[in-house]
Amino acid sequence: MFVLRRMAKLPLSVLYIISSFVAFLAFHVIRYRYKVIYNNLKQSFPEKTEMELKKLTKQFYLNLTDWMVETLRAAEISAEELEERVKFVNTNVLDKYLKQGKSVITMATHQFNWEWMLLAGSVKFKVPVDAVYMPISNKKVEAFILKMRSRFGGIPIPKDEALPAVARQIREQRIIGLVADQMPAKDNQQKYWTTFLNQETAFFMGTESIPKITKLPVVFMGVHKVKRGYYEVRLEEIAAPPYSYQDHQILPAYVQRAEQLIRDYPEGWLWSHRRWKYQRGAYE
Repeated sequence: MFVLRRMAKLPLSVLYIISSFVAFLAFHVIRYRYKVIYNNLKQSFPEKTEMELKKLTKQFYLNLTDWMVETLRAAEISAEELEERVKFVNTNVLDKYLKQGKSVITMATHQFNWEWMLLAGSVKFKVPVDAVYMPISNKKVEAFILKMRSRFGGIPIPKDEALPAVARQIREQRIIGLVADQMPAKDNQQKYWTTFLNQETAFFMGTESIPKITKLPVVFMGVHKVKRGYYEVRLEEIAAPPYSYQDHQILPAYVQRAEQLIRDYPEGWLWSHRRWKYQRGAYE
C-alpha cells in the first residue's frame, strides 16, 4: 500500500509515461487477457474487420492502463483539477431534483473513467455520491479504493447491503451511483435477461428494484474520453416515479443507453472482464 500511496502523489504527466509503457508490455509481451478482450470485441461487433478489432484491442490496453494510473491519482487529485478534467453535459436533468432536496439514483457503465466521474459528481453537484461496489478479495487494495471513493463525502455501499444501505442513506440528500453492467453470480436467482452487444446477457434485478422501492428518479451518466486525461459525462433521465411494479421500466432503458454508449466509444469499455462467462443455460 505504501507504493500505491507514493505513486498517487506523482503528477499525471509521469503516470501517463508509466501507463504507456505498461500498455505496451500488456499488449505486445504479456498479452494480458488478450483472448478474452479480443473475443468479447469480436462477439459484440461481428461486423468489424480483423484489422478494426485488433486496433480496438490495442486502444483498449492504453485506456485500461490510463484508468489504472488515473485511479491511483484520484487518491490525491484536487477538486479543482477534477472539475477541469471532467465536464458534465445536460446537468439540468439532475439539478431539477437536487434543487427540490431529493435524492437521485445515477446509473453508469464500466466506461473509462467511471472512478473520476463518481468523484467529480460529488464536487460538481455538491451532493455526496455513494457508489454501490462489488467487494474484492485483496482487502488492502479495497481499503485504498474505498478511501479514495470517500474523499468528497461519498459513502461506498457493498453490493449485498445495497437496498437497506440506500434506504438508510437517502434520509439525507444523496446521489446513489450504480455501475450496473456487471455480471450476476451464477447462483443468483434474480436476473434480467436481454440481448446486449449481440449476446444474451444477464443483469442484476437490483437495478430495477432499488429505484422502485426507494421511489427515486434514475439518471444515466454516460462518460467518454475526450482526450487523454479529460472526460465528458452526458446526463439523461431514464425513469422517474410513479413506477409500475408489473413491468420492467428501468433495466430496458438502461441497457439501451449502455449499449449505445459502448457502440459509440467501443475502446473505452472494460473488455477484459469475462462478462459472458456463463451462457443462459448454465444459470437456469
